[in-house]
Amino acid sequence: MPTPDFIKELRQDIGTKELWVPATRGVVLRRPPVHDDAADSASSLAESGSPAETEVLLVRRADNGAWTVTSGILDPGEDPAVGAVREIEEETGVIARPVRVAGVFATGLVRYPNGDACRYLDTVLEMEPVSGQARVNDEESVEVGWFPVSELPEPISEDQRMVIDWALDAEAPARFRS
Repeated sequence: MPTPDFIKELRQDIGTKELWVPATRGVVLRRPPVHDDAADSASSLAESGSPAETEVLLVRRADNGAWTVTSGILDPGEDPAVGAVREIEEETGVIARPVRVAGVFATGLVRYPNGDACRYLDTVLEMEPVSGQARVNDEESVEVGWFPVSELPEPISEDQRMVIDWALDAEAPARFRS
C-alpha cells in the first residue's frame, strides 16, 4: 500500500518511531448459490458460471510477492467498511459490499526497509462482490484473482489464512485474537 499523505506528514515530525495505525482488511468471498435440490444445483452451477466452491479474491503484492486479501490504511475519520469498499475497488476493480465484521486484531511490529515502524489495528470484514471484473487496478499488485478457498496460492501468510477462515464462518460472531 502506498503511504498515505497524512502518514508522510507524521513521519516528518516523528521520524521512524512506531506508529499505531487503524487499517482494514476486506475478505471478498464469492459463495456458490444455495439450492434445495442437489440435481438442480449441479445444472444451475454449470449454467450460471457460479463457483462450485467458495472463492476468495486475492492480490499478489508488488513489494514482496505475497498473496493477501485486500487491505489498507484508513483515512482519518474513515469507517472501516467504507475503507474496505474503497481499497477493494482501488486495488482490484471489484465493487463489494460489507456483510459483517469478521474480527479485529492488532498486528505485530512491522518494520519497513526505510526504518519506519508500525503496528496496525485491523478490522476484518467479510465482503461480497456486487459488480466489476477482478484485475490489477493499481501499482500495489502484480496479480489479482479468485481462488477456491481449498486451493490458496503460495506464498500466503498465516495471518491471511486466519482472516479468510474468520470470514468463511458466516454464522460466527466477530473474532478477536488473544
